[in-house]
Amino acid sequence: MQLAGALAMLSGLVAEMGTGEGKTLSGALAAAGYALRGRSVHVMSVNDYLACRDAEWMRPVYDLLGVTVGWIGQGSTVAERRSAYAAQVTYAPVSEFGFDVLRDRLVTDVADLLAGDPDVVVIDEADSVLIDEARVPLVLTGAADSAPDQRVQGQSGPAATLARRPARGGRGQGGTGRQ
Repeated sequence: MQLAGALAMLSGLVAEMGTGEGKTLSGALAAAGYALRGRSVHVMSVNDYLACRDAEWMRPVYDLLGVTVGWIGQGSTVAERRSAYAAQVTYAPVSEFGFDVLRDRLVTDVADLLAGDPDVVVIDEADSVLIDEARVPLVLTGAADSAPDQRVQGQSGPAATLARRPARGGRGQGGTGRQ
């Protein structure tokens, strides 16, 4: 089940899995697969606890595959954020990614940029992130701006697909969609 989920995500599809079916491992395998292809991967969760837990829990998998991983939480310093974003795979709550994108839009010196441009975003608990926390994806995709975000419009691949197409799946059913 975990390999099927990872393969679906590596093909740019949404994988919905029930409780206990190995969503965390599937997401980590997909993130590692994209990272091994030279892609920058952000794994979004709903809170600090899950971002930290999943990054640390999956660290042995990433280490085995030679992929670097970092995580960001509400209390992360600028230096810790830079270190996490320098990793091939970065875990954080959607709100932290969103606020880092907003902070990056306000900098006047390129050296002060933090978040960078992810190639791929893997979303844990997509129903919570894309529906319950919908204000943050609007910021990330540029829909909250008066002018469209050129980085999303000109981009192709999984991150752009995610920005244009929300995950489908039943809310409150214990399932999780990932992209």
